[in-house]
Amino acid sequence: MITRIYVDNYRCFSNFEYAPGALQLLMGANGTGKTAVFDVLETLRDFIVEGTTTSVAFPPDSTTAWDRRPGQLFELSLEGNGGEYVYRLVIEQDAGARRNRISSEDLSFDRKALYQFQAGEAHLFRDDGTAGPVFPFDWSRSAIPTIPARPENTRLSWFRERLSRILVLSPDPSRMNPESREERPTPDRGLRDLVSWIRHLHLESPDFPRRLAESLRHDVLGGLVNYKLVNQGEGTRALQFEFGSPASELGERFHSYLLGLDQLSTGQRNLVALYTILHAAVGQDLTLCIDEPDNYVALREIQPWLVELTDKVRDTGGQCLLISHHPELINYLAPDCGIRFFREGSGPVRVQPFEWSEDEALRPAEVVARGWETP
Repeated sequence: MITRIYVDNYRCFSNFEYAPGALQLLMGANGTGKTAVFDVLETLRDFIVEGTTTSVAFPPDSTTAWDRRPGQLFELSLEGNGGEYVYRLVIEQDAGARRNRISSEDLSFDRKALYQFQAGEAHLFRDDGTAGPVFPFDWSRSAIPTIPARPENTRLSWFRERLSRILVLSPDPSRMNPESREERPTPDRGLRDLVSWIRHLHLESPDFPRRLAESLRHDVLGGLVNYKLVNQGEGTRALQFEFGSPASELGERFHSYLLGLDQLSTGQRNLVALYTILHAAVGQDLTLCIDEPDNYVALREIQPWLVELTDKVRDTGGQCLLISHHPELINYLAPDCGIRFFREGSGPVRVQPFEWSEDEALRPAEVVARGWETP
């Protein structure tokens, strides 16, 4: 799992260090950097896995407003594959010309170099630590996404694949498309393409439809019989839910009817997304980041999902970071897993564990509501 994130001179982060746990609730007022941490993880993932350029990933206006230094520093430590990976990236900004480039980039495994970039040259190292090829490369993007997987560099390939399993999600049920034209192996941040993701999961995991249907029937979608992907022609599939109508007093027989995803309430759509996440995005060597999972969802509806999520993270050895202001999530997770993000005025972000004990007269959510946390 990701064990350390260090960021310097990026947005609200100056000399910022955060050590994520397996399961954590990120707490704090708006503007204290909680979502920005998720943005950093998503940006590094796309930079290392997808090959986004420095101008897209780290635009000149991404530097800290009060900091005049030209350099930005990002470090990521990750445990897995039998050891510890440490990734370090330095971005050099030219504010006057509004351009930037990589100053240096390093990846190591148990303190042995796997990859280095300096002065326009990429240096590869084999798994045993011996030097490999050296070649010139573009200053504006990482060479790591371009390196073919070979028997001598399995550790670098594993790291790249592991970073692709950082999922940053912020479900927006009001914008979810009820239809899909193709499968998508990974969802977008707002889960607008939820149906395309579910469509892929049906092909990837034959047991997924059963598990999702069972969860949705249990206190999520009352009267649900099953759900299905209905062919709409020309490769398009619509996500539809079959509900049963019990026999009435007039002697009518049982019958069923279908509702599309867009015919469900926003809260129901969000619950469909949350249980899809639960069954598809929690597991070993996967980091799940969910921003405000409780939108549109009632207290009694979020609690069963939260219990299942917590159990699954612990049982599988996965990692899940949550951002929420919801009282149910705060009361359930904050005592053991809460991390407070705070700032002195408009200064840099800092973090500390949320402190609370069973001897407190107030529940954690009430302590937060009254602003009684200590900085």
